Amino acid sequence: MRKVEWLLVVLVLAVAPVAALAGPAEDVSATVDRWGSAFNSNNVDLLVNLYAPDAILVGTASLTLKEGSDAIRSYFARLAKSGDSVAIDNRKVIMLGDDVAYVTGFYTFSALRNGQPAKTLAGFTMILVKRGNDWLIAHHHSSRRSSRLGPMPLRRG
Repeated sequence: MRKVEWLLVVLVLAVAPVAALAGPAEDVSATVDRWGSAFNSNNVDLLVNLYAPDAILVGTASLTLKEGSDAIRSYFARLAKSGDSVAIDNRKVIMLGDDVAYVTGFYTFSALRNGQPAKTLAGFTMILVKRGNDWLIAHHHSSRRSSRLGPMPLRRG
């Protein structure tokens, strides 16, 4: 019986550091990944469900603020069955509290326009809030950036 107890202690200690690595910043980052997956699946409802009901979107392809689920759904309606995709190039998550986070980064949109492949480089910021067990996007701003610059590295210090 001692060997079984020792083995259980070793297994618990081996798994404990992995569990300690997951936290709010990783949960927020996972929500951003789900946003990218929903965008790439061209599933408008799945995408809109990642936003808080009172969220604000300042989209790359719009000149106006989109506020609330209906306006955000309208903005993304063109995405359905479009084949458009996004690659999140990099991001930085900053926890502002236990239930609010700021995310900034860069992504690249890919699409077919007039039968030709097109890429749009953009930067984004998101503010996510925790509602119950879910992290939801409360504010999302996206803007084009010059393709002449190429991917922008994340610099520290």
